Amino acid sequence: MISSDLTEELADLLGMERQETASLFNGFCGAMVAELLAFRRLSIKGLGSLYVAHVPATKKSAGATTIFAPPVNKLRFESTLSSGDETLSLAVSRLSMSQGEAAKFARTLSTLFSSAIQQETEIVLNGLGRFALEEGAYSFFPERALEELLNREYQELKEVVLPHHHESVSEKRALGSVVPLIVITVLALLFALWYGKSFSSKAHPSKELKSPIVQPQAQARSSIASVITSAGTPAARAVADSLVLLKGDYAIVLATFESEKRALVELAPLRSAGINAFLWLASMDGMKYFRVMTGKFASREAAAEQLKGMPRNSVRGAYIQQAKQSIVVYGKKGL
Repeated sequence: MISSDLTEELADLLGMERQETASLFNGFCGAMVAELLAFRRLSIKGLGSLYVAHVPATKKSAGATTIFAPPVNKLRFESTLSSGDETLSLAVSRLSMSQGEAAKFARTLSTLFSSAIQQETEIVLNGLGRFALEEGAYSFFPERALEELLNREYQELKEVVLPHHHESVSEKRALGSVVPLIVITVLALLFALWYGKSFSSKAHPSKELKSPIVQPQAQARSSIASVITSAGTPAARAVADSLVLLKGDYAIVLATFESEKRALVELAPLRSAGINAFLWLASMDGMKYFRVMTGKFASREAAAEQLKGMPRNSVRGAYIQQAKQSIVVYGKKGL
């Protein structure tokens, strides 16, 4: 409702009882909320324009942690109208008023709103918010319940806080001792191979050596690669071309693109490395976009644990998303 003074003034100007006027205005507030939820923008003469602004997912560093915040829809206010006044159409279509009654209601309401804002009088709009003077500034403050309705598609998403990974002194020492050991082992193998061939050649001079000669440098690279692979780096392997995410499953979204072609370009090296990465087709406000995702988890905690263990350069901008319905995500061949 609005303040009692404004309600009484509106009742006098419309020639109506105060209680009837309050009921009419509350109905108009409900019409404004419905219009805003449906079209995400609303212009009312005397007040200004309300619109819904989409803020995408963000990543920021805070001390020793990185915080991944989910996307959010914010209700914004502009004091100037960006389009025509919608008071008349709302009064006719949603309050079933005649054209004459609606025109008088629109003119009267515009005058009252304009005067109240100039005088910085508090205006409370049920279900929408309020205009009030706080901390020296007259501003619009949206109602929390309305903002929750505007973000119902993101209600399951929470902030993800990840600690920065710092290599410990013990890890550095362990790495420093492992590398010389690898080099010594490789050299010993090469010496044994050379010695064996040399001995065989002397013992059987008439026999031609048929074994190919292994270059020491290539052999060293091969041995080190084997050690690294066994330590946890995923070796290239066949990756399934599709995955079923059931309603309620969680996945890690690495990046989001408006173009499927661009998303496939980013997807290719991940799949070539044996990572189970797929494209997740989604839409918002009638526009398609493509998520590059990996993993399938029964809980957000399990997904967060996996995200912690991923290389830092792979999780830049990544966040956890829950499937709102069962869906098939796909690889390079599409669906």
